Amino acid sequence: MLSVFKHIKKHRYVVQNFVIRDIKIKYRGTIFGYLWSLLEPLSMVLIYDFVFRIIMRRGDANYPLILVLGILPYNYVSSIIVGGASALVNSASLIRRVPLPRELFVLSVVGSNLVTFLLSMLAAVPFMIAFEIPIGWHLLLFPIPVVLMTAFATGIALVMACINVVYRDVGYVLRVAIRMVMYLSPVIYELDRVPERFRDLYLLNPLSVYLTMARNWMLSRPIDIPPSDVAISVVLALVFLVGGAYTFAMLEKKAVKFL
Repeated sequence: MLSVFKHIKKHRYVVQNFVIRDIKIKYRGTIFGYLWSLLEPLSMVLIYDFVFRIIMRRGDANYPLILVLGILPYNYVSSIIVGGASALVNSASLIRRVPLPRELFVLSVVGSNLVTFLLSMLAAVPFMIAFEIPIGWHLLLFPIPVVLMTAFATGIALVMACINVVYRDVGYVLRVAIRMVMYLSPVIYELDRVPERFRDLYLLNPLSVYLTMARNWMLSRPIDIPPSDVAISVVLALVFLVGGAYTFAMLEKKAVKFL
């Protein structure tokens, strides 16, 4: 784990260049460029809002804001996992030519998605103004769930990056799994919509805690989650990050032979 931080410090300029490269490649040749990072989640917001609030008559008047504050963070987590899983495969030619620590390729995916996510959160501002959401001190806590989501997703991405080199089906499995987990997490609904009898089981999913933290603190509301569940989710973020880094260190030398 310490070697990861040493490599980041030693090759920080390489990571910065990779992050810039990834962002440029992502939107190269497009007309709207960065705006796609806003248009895609906003289109999902419109669809879910139409289906659940207009047709099914579920959700309050501020439901579009609830959707924005659920979809954007979840897309961030899923982008790290899916993009990180493909990081070694997509950089195979560079890995064979340049002797760089291989985790840098995964971490550059994390960095580029973090930049995109923070910029995309600007899409929530018009909704917050429209629904007259007050700016409170809770907003200062927003970086906490961002750090936890990043650690959690990075740990998974590091492991999946190695496995995906050997078994290329992993990318497809991840996309299906992420779609399923989305409906088992408070993305298109809030945590208080979950029946009380399922709440403890539901909170075993750390994303339920991270997403509720992010949404509620953006709305200047308390998270209303037992401290024990919050503590467990924090520990899980660290466990996934440390475990992912350790597993990557064990597997990456064998994995790159399949590139």
